[in-house]
Amino acid sequence: MAQINCNFHSYSIRCPIQIEVTLPSISSMDGRDGNPPTHALPAKFPVLYLLHGGGNDYRCWLRYTSAERYAEEHRLALVTCSVGGSSYEDRDWGKFYQLLSKELPEFVCSYFPISDRPEDTYMCGYSMGGYGTIIHSLLEPEKYAAVGYFSPGVFLRDETSERSRNIRSHLNFDTFELAEKAVERKAKLPKIFMCIGQNDFLYEAVTKYHNHLEKLGIEHRYDDLPGYEHEFAIWDLELEKFMDWLPRTDYYADKIPHKI
Repeated sequence: MAQINCNFHSYSIRCPIQIEVTLPSISSMDGRDGNPPTHALPAKFPVLYLLHGGGNDYRCWLRYTSAERYAEEHRLALVTCSVGGSSYEDRDWGKFYQLLSKELPEFVCSYFPISDRPEDTYMCGYSMGGYGTIIHSLLEPEKYAAVGYFSPGVFLRDETSERSRNIRSHLNFDTFELAEKAVERKAKLPKIFMCIGQNDFLYEAVTKYHNHLEKLGIEHRYDDLPGYEHEFAIWDLELEKFMDWLPRTDYYADKIPHKI
């Protein structure tokens, strides 16, 4: 993979932002079929936007999982960025929803060999990033072909614990209501992949969200794994499954896996 660490001034949050763009490239295996290796690209790459969780940053997906190797094997570009504790929503200190929805894709698709076609665009996030993926995919589903909700930060409507009340008081959207409204307006939703560990503190809420989506008739894959908590061990495991599961229509779809 080719990794590009990039800092640019964001008009959405009115300050510089740090991102990492990871692109498939040639490997030591290329050329063994008799065809000379080349950096000339026949087509732009499909892209997966990876959203980090609370207290983390743009590096965590790449540091704590095998995201880079999985993406190389799947010929898939990765984009990560830091958003602090914004929950990927617009805040007083910056328009983080706009950053993810409009500006970040605009920047990376203009400066890098990354496709801007919705059918080549995917999003996945864990914890706070799972919440961010939910709100973006339900409010603007036409922008994504598939999305992943990994141990997403969803909270029960009737939960009365102080912790839940404090967290929900800082969120702009009710994820249960967003799903209902998407069905009401007959939105064409992207494919949905959701997972949770059975020892996760969010297990009850995520299970109820899964059941809520089923009742609404929203199709989705749901992985419910024993033995895992709120941790990168499950997110790494599920990320490879997620990439295997993605619907692909791009130039590289029939050229995977690409061994490194």
